[in-house]
Amino acid sequence: MAHSRQLRLGAFMRPVSIHTAAWRYPGAFPDANFNFAHYKRFVQTLERGRFDAFFMADHLAVLNMPMAALKRSATVSSFDPLTLLPALATVTEHLGLIATASTTYNEPYHVARKFASLDHISGGRAGWNVVTSANPDEALNFGREQHMEHDARYRLAREFYDVVTGLWDTWADDAFIHDVDAGIYFDPDKLHVLDHKGPHLSVRGPLNIARPVQGWPVIVQAGASEAGRQLAAETAEVVFSGVNNLRDAQRYYTDVKGRMQACGRSREHLKILPGAFVVIGETVAKARAKKARLDGLVHPDSGMASLCILLGHDVSGQDLDGPLPKIPQS
Repeated sequence: MAHSRQLRLGAFMRPVSIHTAAWRYPGAFPDANFNFAHYKRFVQTLERGRFDAFFMADHLAVLNMPMAALKRSATVSSFDPLTLLPALATVTEHLGLIATASTTYNEPYHVARKFASLDHISGGRAGWNVVTSANPDEALNFGREQHMEHDARYRLAREFYDVVTGLWDTWADDAFIHDVDAGIYFDPDKLHVLDHKGPHLSVRGPLNIARPVQGWPVIVQAGASEAGRQLAAETAEVVFSGVNNLRDAQRYYTDVKGRMQACGRSREHLKILPGAFVVIGETVAKARAKKARLDGLVHPDSGMASLCILLGHDVSGQDLDGPLPKIPQS
């Protein structure tokens, strides 16, 4: 019997739009990144549109680009995802709520507790976007002089995941018996103490919140590097993919799904969602005109900063209309 296939739709918002000039577009809300009333309306619209999830990106540093570009960015001010999403859970019923939480600049106990709380508050709609913090400026906000090296961040992330999921398994589903007559709140035989001691982390447990409604919240990953793909293959249930052509997307899909099989996981246990920036118009010509107008609102200082981040190399002194110089691999 053929399996039915269904399109999965997740709204990736950073935190309101992925486009750096969206806040300037006519009719937009310039303060939407930090205005709960707008967020409430946005997520309720997504739910009416049958989206599967609202995906909130996050960062832990403001000074991550030259001031000439930073002053034009709407992302300098945004809510903490794990404060915002529980509030959004109370005004939605079906929409999945995916929050970003760094494994580099958090503690596993905090992450496990907050996502378990979100899962209970939302009735089983929480998802954790596992990131390792690519922005080196974040280190300076957490008592470190320099950012952890790339592969080391991923080794930490893998152990971090094991600790968080182990903490979610602290309590059996039926551990809390609430026996009023006997005066027994929970069954001690259904309590598990993690007692993890690893190369990077030492966490005893147990977690002081009941097992999440889903067992574990949905695990989301977006790694494109070798280490990122391996982490996704070992842990993720959803991958947000940034490839921008069919051939590369097929290669990515084949690679990650193959890694899953090598790890003993079923290929069907992971959904790969390709990213797409969508502009809607009554006609193709009108949609293209809207996109051109939106792109025209990006100041060159902002565009250049974004390009430098993507390239991993400073090309800000180059002719904007000239070819890129030779760039070392990043």
